[in-house]
Amino acid sequence: MSTTITHTAAIMTSEVPLATGDVFRTTHTPAIPPPHDPSPPTTDGGGVSQKKNQSQSPTQSHSQSHKRTSSTASDMARAAGIDIEAVSMAEARKIMSEEHKILGFRPPHGSFAAEVQSVASKHPEGRPGTAPVDTTRLREIAREDALRILAERKTSPETSPVRPTAAAKVLHDGGGAETAGGEAKLVATAPVQARHAPRSPGINLNTINATDARILMSHEHRALGFRPPPGSLAAEAQSAAAHHPEGDGSRVDDNMLREVAVRDAERIKADREIGEAAAAEISASVSQEAKTQGQEQSAGERFLEGFAPGKSPVEMAILKEKSRDEAGSDGQGGVQSQSLNGDS
Repeated sequence: MSTTITHTAAIMTSEVPLATGDVFRTTHTPAIPPPHDPSPPTTDGGGVSQKKNQSQSPTQSHSQSHKRTSSTASDMARAAGIDIEAVSMAEARKIMSEEHKILGFRPPHGSFAAEVQSVASKHPEGRPGTAPVDTTRLREIAREDALRILAERKTSPETSPVRPTAAAKVLHDGGGAETAGGEAKLVATAPVQARHAPRSPGINLNTINATDARILMSHEHRALGFRPPPGSLAAEAQSAAAHHPEGDGSRVDDNMLREVAVRDAERIKADREIGEAAAAEISASVSQEAKTQGQEQSAGERFLEGFAPGKSPVEMAILKEKSRDEAGSDGQGGVQSQSLNGDS
């Protein structure tokens, strides 16, 4: 039995050879199959890598921003001579609340409040053996950090713009409400100077004596027009002085006591204005939502402190008119009005 061996010759044309692997070569060149593991072309001079790096730049920049924020928060505490590991969880919550109030949203990761709360979670009562921290200074740092975050978010193109809260507006000394299209815009700029400026050196609640605490209370009482409430600098000074009436034996200059008392009085007044503005915004929002849904606010919603129409002639007249409109032509409106007059 014979075996037939067939040799296949390469098919050549006068112009282009048919090469295996569909790879075309110049005329009269042998057919060369393509490589099994071709490497990607690198003739673009790193253009693809450069585009890849450019596409990752927002994430990298955002990460760097977080690193800068965290570093800044730590530096602020160190510069003030505060060991954040000595802060208890209860005080950390107060710091978080203070910064949240100014920002209008929960302090982000890397903020001073978030870092303090993270450290305090490891030792809720504060690290044993550490000296007590100045709680007033902690709150001041939280306010400064909130203003810094607002300024960074305003100037950074990678983050969505955040509308500063009324607290940020009040804390901004040179800022004012700019009106455009009938809507007040609250502005926080980068070089922010807080109204809650750090107290002058020499006011230390850990060493203040009872006499200076009483003088401070007197100055702040005069600046406010009423007795400083709990949480004020004067109240905290008196509370601290009760533990060490003699202090460290030194006295604080009266001018310095007056200066910090006036500054803290301004802070308290600003906080009250913020609370009133927030209450007004909430009331307006609820009223607008009720109008949108076709509902009307009840007297309890419109008069949070109580409703006594007989004491206000204007409210009485409005209520009478409303009762007549609701009664229509059945004559009951007059009866309702008389009943209301009798109640008053």
